[in-house]
Amino acid sequence: MKLNSKIIAISIFIIIFGGVGLAKLAGVWKTTSTKIPRKITEGKSSGQLNPNDIKGSYTFKDVVNNFNIPEEDLTESFLIDKNQIDTFKCKDLEANFIDTQGKDIGTGAVRAFVAFYKGIDVDLTEEAYLPKQAVEIILKNGKPTEKQIEYMKTHSVEVKK
Repeated sequence: MKLNSKIIAISIFIIIFGGVGLAKLAGVWKTTSTKIPRKITEGKSSGQLNPNDIKGSYTFKDVVNNFNIPEEDLTESFLIDKNQIDTFKCKDLEANFIDTQGKDIGTGAVRAFVAFYKGIDVDLTEEAYLPKQAVEIILKNGKPTEKQIEYMKTHSVEVKK
């Protein structure tokens, strides 16, 4: 028995779009990012959002909202105009500084800043350098651990915008 090509085409159409429709109804089909980091599941920081999940596409406002960090502390740390907080993305930091003495200040620096500011005990996924003003703000307003304070002593850089 030979199947009609129209029946095959219609069947494929129904299978594909029907599957997508069912996945949407079940809540497993997502086409946009939620911009919410996963929670840490082990150790003394268990239950807190994981700074290592901050992506380059996160805006500074996403970071503020997720980690409850004052806007002023985050924008001053990275020399960002407060009016840009809604649109300035973490990945844009790399082009924001003129001279970092060859040290990369990008999304990894935001991850480190959040972890150190909140005192969240995480292993950084990459070596990160922080602007000196970020270190000063963390020490003044944050809750860094002794290990994080030691890290910042060797991983801060004077920056120019």
